[in-house]
Amino acid sequence: MTDSCMGRFQDALRGTPNDRVPIIPMIGGWAAANFSDVPLSKLAQDPKRIADAQVRAMETVGHDAFFAYADPLYIPEAFGCRVRFTETGPLVDALPHSINSIEDLEKIPIPDARRARRLPVILELVKELHAYGGGDIPVLGALEGAFTSTTRILEADQVMRMIYKNPLLLEALLDRVNGFLLEFGRALIESGATVLFIPEPSASASMISPAMFRRFVLPRLRSLINELKVPCMLHICGDTAPTLQVMQETGFQVLSLDQCMDLSKSRDLVPEAVLGGNVDPINSLLLGTREQVVEDTLHCLRTGGKNHFILMSGCGVPPGTSIENLSAMVETAIDYGLGA
Repeated sequence: MTDSCMGRFQDALRGTPNDRVPIIPMIGGWAAANFSDVPLSKLAQDPKRIADAQVRAMETVGHDAFFAYADPLYIPEAFGCRVRFTETGPLVDALPHSINSIEDLEKIPIPDARRARRLPVILELVKELHAYGGGDIPVLGALEGAFTSTTRILEADQVMRMIYKNPLLLEALLDRVNGFLLEFGRALIESGATVLFIPEPSASASMISPAMFRRFVLPRLRSLINELKVPCMLHICGDTAPTLQVMQETGFQVLSLDQCMDLSKSRDLVPEAVLGGNVDPINSLLLGTREQVVEDTLHCLRTGGKNHFILMSGCGVPPGTSIENLSAMVETAIDYGLGA
């Protein structure tokens, strides 16, 4: 019988669940908002406070993993972008650079993956969470993929125009950013991250075509998975049905799906993949009743299946989500076990 969160996660990767599927809602920002008494601008600088919020959230709700961040913008910040903590959440100001030639790439110096800006805070946070869990709780180190990171470092419109006007230069830029991500990924693992959570929201099928995904996104994600020797979870927002099979080609161990995705149809497209998803973070967790959360959770468990499946939220859990609703998601999955 599985007796640890990490064991349950590894069972899911093998397709051999013992008692239930892992429960890993995306609660990095939610835990920071609900289990800390300081503003996010101050919390984001303090690894011990972020770790305490993660631990208190887990003790209260009972999910199966730590997310080692309070906000996801420390990578563009490390490249020199300004992060503003507003009442509605953190925002990043892109660098005011135009990239028109290979020489222009030098305008974007590569930061030190262990020392730049808030990166030491994140690495210390990983150490804190790993020490608390003693290896029995997955610690998810997070880094957004090269395509998304680049659309944060520079204006997204500029990056999108480069796809058509200068694709070779864009590839060089993405490789430059990806090289940094490899180093930061290694630093996360050295600090104790046992899983890497890699969102690529800018690579959504609503923003780029499957052909663009294959050219600009797939090779960089493959290089990450080839070099970073821990399980990796890929999350892309929106309808990923057009790119789901290409996402599987990345080699990522878990494909995390948005709430708009049909888990049964997704399983038909990638029958051997470990799928994560996809309780609706807005209509169920934030705005729904407990009964709606229970119904949505059961639907995900039944359509996702008990093998090669992780129960997750379809995207980040909004900070305003009640503890009661998130607890309902977790309690429902625990009671459900492996179903009939």
